[in-house]
Amino acid sequence: MPAQNLNIAIVGGGSAGWITALFCKKIFPTFNITLIESKDIGIVGVGEATTPNIVSLFKELKIDIFELLVECNGSIKNGISFENWNGDGKRYFHSFAENISSFRLNNIFEYNCFDYYLKKLINKNLLLEKYVYTSNLAYNNKVDPEYTSVALHFDASLLANYLKKIAKKRYVKHIEQDVRDFKTTERGTINQIVLNNGKLVNCDFVFDCSGFHRLIVGKFFNEKWISYSKHLPMKKAIPFWLDSEDVIQPYTSAISMKCGWMWKIPLQHRIGSGYIFDSDYINVDQALDEAQQYYKRDLDIRKIIPFEAGRFENLWVKNVMAIGLSSSFIEPLESTSLFLTIAQLYTFKHFVNEIKSLEEKSVGMFNTLVKKNMEEVLGFVYLHYVTKRNDSEFWKSFKEKYPPPEKIAELLEIFKSNNLRFYNLSQDSTALFPLSSYLQVARGLELLENCNIFKQDEIYPSIEDYKALLDFKVKNAVDVNTFIERKTWLAFQNKT
Repeated sequence: MPAQNLNIAIVGGGSAGWITALFCKKIFPTFNITLIESKDIGIVGVGEATTPNIVSLFKELKIDIFELLVECNGSIKNGISFENWNGDGKRYFHSFAENISSFRLNNIFEYNCFDYYLKKLINKNLLLEKYVYTSNLAYNNKVDPEYTSVALHFDASLLANYLKKIAKKRYVKHIEQDVRDFKTTERGTINQIVLNNGKLVNCDFVFDCSGFHRLIVGKFFNEKWISYSKHLPMKKAIPFWLDSEDVIQPYTSAISMKCGWMWKIPLQHRIGSGYIFDSDYINVDQALDEAQQYYKRDLDIRKIIPFEAGRFENLWVKNVMAIGLSSSFIEPLESTSLFLTIAQLYTFKHFVNEIKSLEEKSVGMFNTLVKKNMEEVLGFVYLHYVTKRNDSEFWKSFKEKYPPPEKIAELLEIFKSNNLRFYNLSQDSTALFPLSSYLQVARGLELLENCNIFKQDEIYPSIEDYKALLDFKVKNAVDVNTFIERKTWLAFQNKT
C-alpha cells in the first residue's frame, strides 16, 4: 500500500465526485480526503439512469440502497426499452442478467448457457421480451432483485447531496470554493490547489471530477482530446421534466426520433426526459417542437447541453486522474457515464501503489485499460444506430456519414454469418457488455435473423419449461410501486 496519510484532493462534486470521495475513503482510510466544489456550478443532471455495477459499488461502500431510494426519489431499473428504432413502431428490450435457473447444453456445457437460450429463441423467431424473465418483469411493471440484476433511477442532484452527507460523516473534508489555479513541483505534478479566496490546498494526488469544465487534465495539462464524432452523431441534449405517472415503470425508455432519440426515466416525484439530437439537421426549437408533438404537451427545457463524444488520450496524467464527464463522454444511451466511472475506479484498485510512485509503465497500463473500456462502449452504443429507419435525412444518411468503429464493422459481418460468439467480443476490457447484450440489441434491430448453435443436444431447461417457470415467477413478483413503498417505508423506520 502507499505511504500513510497522503493528501488526496477531488476537484468537483456531483455524482462522480462524491462517489470518488467515498471510494477513496474506503480504500485509503488513513488518508486526508478533501473534495472541492464550486457553489455556482450546477450538476449536469441528465444521467439519472444507471447500470447494475452501481448497486455493487454502493453495497461495497456500505450505502443502504433503500435509504437511497427514499432520499433521492429513486426507482428500480430492469433494463432499457428501445422504441421505434426501426421506424416500425415496435419495441425491444435490453435486459440485465437473471438467475431463476441455470441453463446447460447436455454433454457440452454444464452451466452459463443463457446465451445459447437466447440464440434458440432467435432461431425459433420467438419474442425475447416474452421468454426472458427480466424483460417480462419490466413490461409487467414488476421487479425481482433477488433473482435479477437491477440498476437505479434517481434524481441526480438529490443523489449528490445524499452522498455528500454520507461522505462528510465519514470525515471527507468539504470545501465550497472555486478553483483559481494549480501549483506544481519540478516533476510537473500538482502539489497545491489555489482557491478563489487565496487559500491553498495541499495535495499528493488529485481526481479531476470537474465535469464538462475539464479543469485539470483538459485545461491545465492540455491533454489531447480523441473525438468520437466521426462515429457518433449526437451533439446536443435538451432535458425536461414530465409529471409522474400512477405506475412507475421499472425501466428506462429510449425512444427513436427523427434526428436522434429521447430518454424517459421514471422517478417517484417526476419523469426525467429529454431529446438528444444531431444539431447538423435540426436546431433546439425544432427538437423541442418534435418532443412536444410526441408528448402532446408544452415542455420547459431545463438547459441546453452541447457536447462532443470522445475522451482524453490519457486519463491519468502526472498525479491527476480524470473521472466521469471530465475524462470522456459517449452519450446517455445505455447509461454508460457512471458505468464507466465505476469501472475505472475498480480498475484503479489494481494501481493504488502508483499514486505516490507514479511509475510510468503502470500508469501507461492503466490508461490503456481505460481506453479499451471507452472503445468497447463506443462500439456497443454505435450498434444501436444500425437501424432500418429511413424517414428523415438523418437516418437516411447515417451509415454513410458515420462509419462504424472497426470492431463493430467486424461484428456486423459476423451477424450476417449468424456466427456470433463470446470470443468475437473484446476480451481485454474491464467494462465489457456481455454477449447477451449484443444478442438482444442485434435481434431487436433485426440484424440477427438466425444463430449457429449446437444441434446435437437440447438446452436444459427447455424453452417450454423455462417459460412456465418465468410466467409463474412474474405472476408472483411484486409490482414496482409496492416494492418501493414497502422498502422505503422499512428504510424510513430503520432511520428513525
